[in-house]
Amino acid sequence: MIKNLENSIRESTEYKKFRSVLSIIFEWLYTKFFFGILSRFERKFVKYLFVGFMNTVFSYVIYAICVTILSRPTLSLAVSYVIGILFNFQTTGRIVFKNKNNTLIFKFFLSYLTTFFINRYFLDMLVSTFHVDKYLSQAILVFPIAMISFMLLKHFVFVESK
Repeated sequence: MIKNLENSIRESTEYKKFRSVLSIIFEWLYTKFFFGILSRFERKFVKYLFVGFMNTVFSYVIYAICVTILSRPTLSLAVSYVIGILFNFQTTGRIVFKNKNNTLIFKFFLSYLTTFFINRYFLDMLVSTFHVDKYLSQAILVFPIAMISFMLLKHFVFVESK
């Protein structure tokens, strides 16, 4: 039943228009944004950043809905994190790596766990050792952690068969 629903959504005109608009936005970002600076990176990495932005917005919306309903930030964060990982797995796998294999979820989770600990280590170092502001520290780490995450996903989770 879910498969039929998924197929009917994919066949709908609205879905095709939505994908077309996303493709146009991505193509503009990749070739024209800030004088084409993104075109210097691997296309999959730029897609990963684009999808990552969408995933972040999705996770925040889930958090906001949960915190409004439950009035418990910690529980809301946990719910949004779990739903976010499942959503990220689907969007990253399908859009960035063109992979629909759901058995890779464990490796995906391990890669997220790995980047979490790497991020935490460097965040602690920047804040404790170098006394960088905690907000600025995480802002500094966003892009390097995204690159590490992309490499883990590309070479550990969604490995392309030759």
